[in-house]
Amino acid sequence: MSRRLAAAGAALLAALAVGAGAARADSSDPGATPLDPDVAAALAADAASVESGSSSWIVSPSEALSAAAVPDAVTWIDPTLSAQQAVGETEVPDALSGALTPTWCWATADWHEWGTWPYQQRLTDTTYWCAVLAKRITYRSTSVTGSGTLCATNWTSSALISGGIGYPWFTMRSSAGFACPTVIPWITLHENRWIDVNRTDTGGTTQVASG
Repeated sequence: MSRRLAAAGAALLAALAVGAGAARADSSDPGATPLDPDVAAALAADAASVESGSSSWIVSPSEALSAAAVPDAVTWIDPTLSAQQAVGETEVPDALSGALTPTWCWATADWHEWGTWPYQQRLTDTTYWCAVLAKRITYRSTSVTGSGTLCATNWTSSALISGGIGYPWFTMRSSAGFACPTVIPWITLHENRWIDVNRTDTGGTTQVASG
């Protein structure tokens, strides 16, 4: 084994040991320093450390509408309704019976994390949505954020890939690009990540794919 490979292997083991003892450390951690490119690449791509999670809550109509004001939020409102009807500030008339139907709103923050400290990359999809309960989606607003100890977020995006307004469900693909520095100033690792999250007109949410 060459001296370079031996040194890289030793650094990798040391980095893994530090990561295990200081999970979720932030950039102020004195141990969060750029590493050799080979070691950094192994940590950034470490499949054994992949994690995901989600938190959900019911929101008010005003909270749902406020989500549209988040910078870079992707928002759609049922074109057959007013914004107030779409989020439940006023009730929606049923097309067949004429009866007034209440609208419910929810929010979830779904996240997925790749890699090992200090080269982990976390992508979070925060979505607010409303629906005529068990009938159809009336409003949705998604914002995407990225975070990491050493890996900075270069860009984020979110796009509808199935369902949507008027359907009983919708699936968003949220993406982010990360730039991870190494000990060599002119070598930066780049990782592009994405997650698909499905949400329903009864408040259900499922992370269905990632990459």
